[in-house]
Amino acid sequence: MALTGTAPRAGATVLMDWFLWAVVLDDRVDDGPWAEDGALDRFSAAVDAITRGQEGRAGVHDPMLTVLIDDLWPRTGRLADEAWLERLRGHLLHHLDAQRDLVRMRETAADIGSEEYVRIRRHTFGAPLFFDLIEAADGLVLPADPCGQGCWPVLRDRAADVVSWTNDIHSVAKDVVLGERFNLVTVLAQERSLTPQAAVDAAHEMLATAVSDFTAVKRRHLGHADLPEADRPDVARAAGRLEQVMTASVDWHRTTSRYHLQSGIPAQDRHGSVRTGEATPTLKSRQFETDPYPLYERLRTAFPLAYDEPTDTWLLSRHADVRTALTDQRFTNANYTWQITPLLGHSIVSMDGREHTAHRALLTPEFRSRALAVMHDSITEVATSLVERLRGRDTADLITEFTTPLPVQVIARLLGLPTDTPEQVARLRNWTKVGFSYLGNYRQDPGLLTYGLASRDDFYAYLQPYLDARRTQPGNDLISVMFDSVVDEQPLSEEYIRGCCAILLTAGSETSNAGLANLIVNVLDEPGVRDAVRRDPALVDHALTETLRRDAPMQLVLRQTSEAVELPSGTVPAGATVACLIGAANRDPERFRLPDEFDLHRTDSIDREYSAASSHVAFGAGRHFCLGSHLVRAELTAGLRILLDAFPDLRWAPGFTPRPTGFVKRCPPRLDVTL
Repeated sequence: MALTGTAPRAGATVLMDWFLWAVVLDDRVDDGPWAEDGALDRFSAAVDAITRGQEGRAGVHDPMLTVLIDDLWPRTGRLADEAWLERLRGHLLHHLDAQRDLVRMRETAADIGSEEYVRIRRHTFGAPLFFDLIEAADGLVLPADPCGQGCWPVLRDRAADVVSWTNDIHSVAKDVVLGERFNLVTVLAQERSLTPQAAVDAAHEMLATAVSDFTAVKRRHLGHADLPEADRPDVARAAGRLEQVMTASVDWHRTTSRYHLQSGIPAQDRHGSVRTGEATPTLKSRQFETDPYPLYERLRTAFPLAYDEPTDTWLLSRHADVRTALTDQRFTNANYTWQITPLLGHSIVSMDGREHTAHRALLTPEFRSRALAVMHDSITEVATSLVERLRGRDTADLITEFTTPLPVQVIARLLGLPTDTPEQVARLRNWTKVGFSYLGNYRQDPGLLTYGLASRDDFYAYLQPYLDARRTQPGNDLISVMFDSVVDEQPLSEEYIRGCCAILLTAGSETSNAGLANLIVNVLDEPGVRDAVRRDPALVDHALTETLRRDAPMQLVLRQTSEAVELPSGTVPAGATVACLIGAANRDPERFRLPDEFDLHRTDSIDREYSAASSHVAFGAGRHFCLGSHLVRAELTAGLRILLDAFPDLRWAPGFTPRPTGFVKRCPPRLDVTL
């Protein structure tokens, strides 16, 4: 708000909206994989087209682009003349170009010197863009060089340096935790071989010099004889606004919680010393997507109960804490009211207590005993059909051609939905992928939120004829069972049934896909395992159990506390969102001997590992223990046996190495094999 100064309301509102737009973009770029693989390039091209007036509304889907074309850019154009708007547009595109440069540098692990960094940083922070907006909001648009001596551009550069370097100094603790190398402090440390504190001191010296330079250039600028006397008051006022912006930036960074990465521990102490060693790993770290296990170890060892400020979440990493959170009724599913309810309405996933028990009781028989035996026939038929399509081939990607379509088809058959053609399966697969991305969107990326809602509407439109048919002519499928069920003497609503179909299809398909992929990796990678399970097919169960423990397909489950709860590692406050780190708990050395090793004979009771008494927590625990655990077991073990029976010499394609990625769902994106 301090940026707006005394600007009139209309201009101040546009300025604040641009600030929010830029912050959301910055978070999307910094917090995850959204900007990679050309996504930011496509986004930038769309912004270019929109601001040129060449992009129609029909071609825009990203919510940030939608608001730009529908509202923000038209209002911006009314602030000042065309020349100013073109200058602003150039600085907006420079901002996006600089962001793209940093993304490319991150992807290629490129180094950068301090001189180049300073130039790029002015634009990644967006300072020139916002200085343009401040001028227009104040009704004080100056010429590019009022005195003709180049002073005004230098003033803007020095002000941009002050606000961006202030951000770097205060965010260095966060950036160290996130593994972000593009920070003035870390660039100086590498370039000059400085210790972290010496690099911070060097950055402070540069900051002080920039402030001194600004003051000197301002004095010289206002004293130039070539500066028209009539323009002198406006130039002085504009320079004063830059000073006010610099002061506001310093004040905000000193007081904001945005860079405090552990409750009660600021990024800097009152003397300006950075305390990076005390910062907890944050879920926004890119390393959680690439290799979370070193972070898990650090959390278990140093921060078993940690507050992650960037996501406003409490992190649990030890097995004892995670299991307690999954079984103690004070850890509720209330978090799903914002995580899932906006997409699917009130569902079994967001229920607790008696309501959850009653609805779960309706579905449990459909995943047990006789029903499971019927599904086993369906699993065998689907897996055999998929394997037959691979016969005669030399190579295949098993993710595309086996681990993905198998669970989609099995769950669809359970619901009574057709999967007779590859096109039908692909359509269902797209919905499950988008739906799971929405459910796992703990970073709250606006693109995923918007796309998830649109995909849901598309799926519901597809589903409606099948609901109408089962309502009047029930069959032997789960949709018919739900239409025939009552809770508290009331039939299930159609809204609830639609949401239940979406949840079962999405969660059942995506987690089984990842679980089967990870199982195949371990069977082919771990010495002797492939031959052992071929000699003794019963060992497939053991391989799956150990895969679920060591390489859980779901790495994270959220809960919310109804009151303060004392755990073995400390107290979680009331009303807290809690991240149960399944992947960390399943590798806790306090619970499992040599937890990072794959031990085919680790358990002495396979059946127990698919019940609420399981030693690992891949299926959760307590009242919300995975309803489909036995279906997962049947699906994955039968699928692997059929695959190995058909291709006994199954192995990786030459030059291929599986590389698991992802956090909420973790598995390799490809499995290239020689058949």
